Amino acid sequence: MTSGTKLPLLPLLCVLQAYGLKAQKGLGQNFILSPQRLAQIAKFPGFLKETTVIEVGAGPGGLTRALLEADALKVIAIETDQL
Repeated sequence: MTSGTKLPLLPLLCVLQAYGLKAQKGLGQNFILSPQRLAQIAKFPGFLKETTVIEVGAGPGGLTRALLEADALKVIAIETDQL
């Protein structure tokens, strides 16, 4: 594999099913699965090319993916929930 080669990612719904992930509504969790909506959220802060983004509560990684696609320099995803 060459540098910069992207591997295909599983759809988020498949990630949720594969790992048995469920949003805990009592904790205010909500998993947004729409790639279009996630892209809108990731682009909201503007130019990310020189920015490190810290994401707390990364869940299944939808926003993480969108931030990387929006060219964030680096994404640090923090998740404390256990599988």
